[in-house]
Amino acid sequence: MSIAQTGPAVALPQRRRRRRGLSRDTMLGGGTIIAFILVWEAVYRLGLMPTWAFPSPWKVVLAFAELIEDGRLLENTGASVLRQLCGVVLAAVAGIPVGLVLGASSTIRAALLPLFRLIYPIPGIAWIPLAILWFGIGFKSTVFVIFFSGIWSVIFNTMTGVQTLSGQYTDVARVYGASRWLYTRRVLIPGSLPFIITGLRLTYGVGWRVIVGAEMISSITGLGFLIDDARWQLRPDVMICGMITIAMIGWVSENWFFDWVERRTVERWGMKTSNA
Repeated sequence: MSIAQTGPAVALPQRRRRRRGLSRDTMLGGGTIIAFILVWEAVYRLGLMPTWAFPSPWKVVLAFAELIEDGRLLENTGASVLRQLCGVVLAAVAGIPVGLVLGASSTIRAALLPLFRLIYPIPGIAWIPLAILWFGIGFKSTVFVIFFSGIWSVIFNTMTGVQTLSGQYTDVARVYGASRWLYTRRVLIPGSLPFIITGLRLTYGVGWRVIVGAEMISSITGLGFLIDDARWQLRPDVMICGMITIAMIGWVSENWFFDWVERRTVERWGMKTSNA
């Protein structure tokens, strides 16, 4: 048997093992979610929590149907997603260049890093009162809080990516006389991309944590407003609907968008190590 004939025979079991592994992971994850729902239902039926404050899974399903029917879920989800995207995009546009400069220049890093590390620990929700004074109640103040809370993850991760970039790439670029722009475009950004994407993932997650608090205080639309408004109406089922909606949006973004970006960039350019 020739080597060419043995190739597919070896590759086939590997594909089957991957499929079995994926199926096993899916079953384990799905089983955990089902178990969680069953425990939730058991707690409700046994009366371990007050029923007026702890709805059953079925009541949450009915609340979802109500919110979809009257249009509140779509309206508030759209408002939150728009604010989130604007804040994250602004954080990326500002944070990636700053991170690249900090990583590449020790002088600028020494000048700016102490200030950045001083501001970074301030929680995003602490900026909401100032944001309201500066931009008023509504879209701008919420986007500002998301942007200012999330930019640090982009900056610090991008800076780390530049600093950990292997010196051989820099040496090769110098030997071949690459211009600064060519070096940045072909070496610095691709080499730092795994860290940049990690920073964007963290910024996206931080944005959702911040946006709920911001919308509770400075907005009359959005999922945060929906959750807070349901609290005043003693509607915990609606509150949980808002929380599940945020979780589902985050899950879709993680498993579809960010993974797609990694496949199109990091894996395509060979910057991601194989787990095999």
